[in-house]
Amino acid sequence: MKAAPAIGAMAAGWFMAAPVLAAAPERSFAFDQPAQPLATALLSVSARTGAVIAAPSALTAGRRAPGLSGSMSLNQALRALLASSDLDFSISSSGVVTLKRRTQAITTAPSSPVRPSALQSEEPTLVTPISVLARPLAEPATEQARDAPAQVDVLLEEQLRGAGALGLGDALRQMPGVAAGPEAGEARQIAVRGVGGRFTRVRVNGMETLATFGASNAVGGTNRGRAFDYNIFAADLFKQVRLQKTASADIDEGSLGATIDMRTRSPLELPRRHAVFIVEAGYQTLSREARPRVSAVLSRSDAAGRLGVLVSAAYSGRSVVEAGASAGQWETGVAVAPGFGSAAAPLDLAAVNAALHARIPRLELMEIDQERVGLTGSLEWRPDDATRIALDTIYAELRSSRRENLLESFTFRTPGACAAPPDPRCGINAVAVTAADIALFGGRKPVLIAGRFDNVDVRSEARRDELNTIFRQTTLAATHRFREGLEGRLLAGFSRSDFSNPVQQTLYLEQFDVDGFAYDFSDKRRPALDFGNAALTTPGAWTISEFRSDPNWVDNSYRSLALDLENRSGPVDWRVGLLAKTYRNVGSARMRSDGGIGNINAELPAGLRALSLADYVRLVGQGVDFGVVGAPSQWLAIDTRAALAAACATGRCPGFELGPGPVAGLNYDVTERSDAAFLQLALPRSSSRRFWGEAGVRMIRTKVDAAGLDVDADAVARWTRAANDYWSTLPSLNLAWSLSPDIVMRLGAARVMVRPDLISLRPGVSVSTTGAKSVSSGNPDLRPTRADAFDLSIDWRPRQGVQVSAAVYRKTIATTVQGTSTRPAPFSANPFGLPDSVALEACGAAPDCSPGLPIWQFSRPINSGPGRLTGAEVSFRAPLGESWSLQGAAAYTRTVVRLLDQSGAWVDMQDALGAPRVAASIGLAYQRRGLEARAALSHRSRYLATIPAPNGGDVDGVDPLTTLDVAARLTLSPRLTLTAEAANLTDAYQRQFSDRTLIPTYRHHTGREFRLGLRWAM
Repeated sequence: MKAAPAIGAMAAGWFMAAPVLAAAPERSFAFDQPAQPLATALLSVSARTGAVIAAPSALTAGRRAPGLSGSMSLNQALRALLASSDLDFSISSSGVVTLKRRTQAITTAPSSPVRPSALQSEEPTLVTPISVLARPLAEPATEQARDAPAQVDVLLEEQLRGAGALGLGDALRQMPGVAAGPEAGEARQIAVRGVGGRFTRVRVNGMETLATFGASNAVGGTNRGRAFDYNIFAADLFKQVRLQKTASADIDEGSLGATIDMRTRSPLELPRRHAVFIVEAGYQTLSREARPRVSAVLSRSDAAGRLGVLVSAAYSGRSVVEAGASAGQWETGVAVAPGFGSAAAPLDLAAVNAALHARIPRLELMEIDQERVGLTGSLEWRPDDATRIALDTIYAELRSSRRENLLESFTFRTPGACAAPPDPRCGINAVAVTAADIALFGGRKPVLIAGRFDNVDVRSEARRDELNTIFRQTTLAATHRFREGLEGRLLAGFSRSDFSNPVQQTLYLEQFDVDGFAYDFSDKRRPALDFGNAALTTPGAWTISEFRSDPNWVDNSYRSLALDLENRSGPVDWRVGLLAKTYRNVGSARMRSDGGIGNINAELPAGLRALSLADYVRLVGQGVDFGVVGAPSQWLAIDTRAALAAACATGRCPGFELGPGPVAGLNYDVTERSDAAFLQLALPRSSSRRFWGEAGVRMIRTKVDAAGLDVDADAVARWTRAANDYWSTLPSLNLAWSLSPDIVMRLGAARVMVRPDLISLRPGVSVSTTGAKSVSSGNPDLRPTRADAFDLSIDWRPRQGVQVSAAVYRKTIATTVQGTSTRPAPFSANPFGLPDSVALEACGAAPDCSPGLPIWQFSRPINSGPGRLTGAEVSFRAPLGESWSLQGAAAYTRTVVRLLDQSGAWVDMQDALGAPRVAASIGLAYQRRGLEARAALSHRSRYLATIPAPNGGDVDGVDPLTTLDVAARLTLSPRLTLTAEAANLTDAYQRQFSDRTLIPTYRHHTGREFRLGLRWAM
């Protein structure tokens, strides 16, 4: 980060102290800082005194300042720093310090100039517009973006820490065009300008990397793709986040939405001795538990300002309760062959079976205990003014213990004809429909939106997960100026994200043939569930029916080596570079297995069958607000940990064995090697130039080596391999034109590409019979998403503190990647040439599985397209008097992409890239006499998440979400600050839908969160 913008960021945190300093300018401060660049020295003085220092980068660039030692006032310190220069300063009535060049005294004898005295130099003079200013909490760091020819947004440390955000992803919602999707109450992934997280690349300390975690099935489960999971990181670890929305040749390829650069702190950009400590407590209203959050930054450099070391650490704990209801998707009775068995008059059974019904109507309760740890370290050495060497490390860990208790019925998704007399486990064919409300959604799709049923089996599902991601990265960066204007850079780095879900165990209790079961999803804001005559709190009424164990792991690693050379000594700057990068994605999964590919979940181990159930059940759901009409006050659930420990005390027991065969498709090893070279020419910005920009080209060769498990015609899973390679040539252009001193117009044009998720490239076929019955494969021959992007923006800053920006953008998509899924059919319809004997082996002991039933779906990723994306974005910032300010942003994006639907027809699908049309936020800030407060309202519209949907709807999507967050800080002393934050004050519900007719399918909430803390800075 440039030192000058850093001054503005630090000054923002201390802005409230400026009037006090103006009133008492002779207060003394203890200084001990080395000789160093002037910009860094001013930053140290600002941090020590609390002064707001406005320093034009044009005045500080290339200048060094002497060391300071001893006790002195702000005036004395500034004069010592500027004594040997042609610079001076003035202090306004509000205490803001402004740097300027020294001016000559005006006399009647111009031929005899007089050197200005100290008093004369303190008089206000006209200065040129400055690029680093004190910023209140609501004002983002925009000056870096103003000089860039590309479209850039920047968040500095002050904004990252002061937004009232729970994690890093929540802080990024401040940026124009950014929308975030919550998981367990905090943002996990983000979307930018109409495209989802898989289209956005992330670099940490200059190196592309990836961090992934797991989640509940409703919000994506385990992340095996390229989307970055921001909830792994604490925002406290970073000093800057830079979001570039247009491509340039010197930036890593792979983004359709934006490239996000996150940087940790540098010791030589801080005062010689620097320390910050933050202690907070957080409280969640649904869990009714408080957990701590602490962070610290310690930095030290030598007296000469040549060698520095920094460490930072962050820890937070959260106890979250998430509660709600779900329909478990929607499907027709015809697709769950042979459908409902009977319907009471005057209902028509054929009409009931033709309508979509809830597959797994259920009440859902999740209890999550989470711990997040982060560490950064930096060792920086500047042996001379021309050389900088930095070793940066980052460690982040997110641990989560998740307990899910679901009260549900699987009957409505269980196919197969019932024998006479029917087996208690018989599914939908045994159900009698006693009441039904069939509504036409969208005027065309019949939906059994509410109904009452007899002979329904009720389940109490208890799932236990232990999830953990460890992220590690080390980078070595070196820069050297060979001569004035010629600089070389080297970056070598390694990163690894290890996700593990070693414990994913589920036990099901079941009651058979319950009468009076009912659901009603007609009110999407208040669903209703009724479990009929089920004895929910009677241990003797329940039976253990199924045991699942599904551990899984995902490992992502990057190795990068980059070299580039930049020349800025001629009329046109040029930069050339090389990058060699290796990305490896390894997935591993296991499931209960007898050594083959069969599903044995319904075969209970002897140890489980022998348990006395009454000893291992507990009541759950007491006092929880589900937001569901008719929700029971409590029900029995098995204690999964205790029951399995008792059933298999040694950990190695018959029936507990695991194997990869039943989940062959989740076992793969894919390596992607890319070699890139770029050339970029630039016309830099200067005070005499109204036009500046950059143009370049980037060439990349990508090689893919993929291995995966393949189920063959003998129903045996064997490893197979495949390879692919391709070239990409990506030209780019970014131009800026200063139409007037306060208006800048920017134009960006580029060809871009986004590589497929590596799991999509795995070779081999797999068969799954847990849940939906499916046969799937990867596609090693997939081509990347390719598009031509065009962006036009205008930035207007009529006066200090006021900014209005607007942009329009368009992307013409030549090809993209989609997953395909067919309509249900018999197994013999599979396109992979597998015989029915494979299905028989895969079905194993599952009672609802047969190759002859029309319940099988076949999926494979393919290239689709073309498509287009068009949108507009506006943002503004303006003061409202002396103490108030307002800022906001909104983006509207329309996408249309040609995709293959379940029937095999090509259709033009809108909003198909995993992001909402509308992403908007507005914030109101107040700052006066040591108090800073900010309220932020964020909104995103609905978007499509899965195309095509695996069940009865044509798509699955996510409904709109609006949240309100508040943050406040009160300065108790120059070093001590009281902080208070509140997240999701409206307790907004997360809702999902099925089909483009918007059939409600999911409604959850996590309550409100509050934090109170103290910040101490040295």
